[in-house]
Amino acid sequence: MRRDVMDTLAVFSDVEYQLRAWVRREGFAPGQYDDFDYHIHVLYDDTSVLPDPDESLGTVLVAGDEVERIRELGVLLDELLDRHGDASSEKFISDAQWPAVVKLSSVALAAMVRAWGF
Repeated sequence: MRRDVMDTLAVFSDVEYQLRAWVRREGFAPGQYDDFDYHIHVLYDDTSVLPDPDESLGTVLVAGDEVERIRELGVLLDELLDRHGDASSEKFISDAQWPAVVKLSSVALAAMVRAWGF
């Protein structure tokens, strides 16, 4: 589950991938795709690192900087989810706050990588 969170953070950190996969739907076999909703489910439902990362401490997350970085990302994602609800991936990535999601995701991913000693 930790790798799933890291994969989601990597995807949220990569605007080019988001445009290619979420908007243009390039690079997938017929019937397969990737979208914002899938990654939200990873964070909120599958791994439950959000909305409260402390609850995933010791199972998905380790003590240290990564909990706070995930929490900061969660605050912003919560705002976007409240504002846009079940909108399309394009709606989320065109929001004026999306660049902050990209940055916070990158910072959270870096914290998780550091915690593993890479």
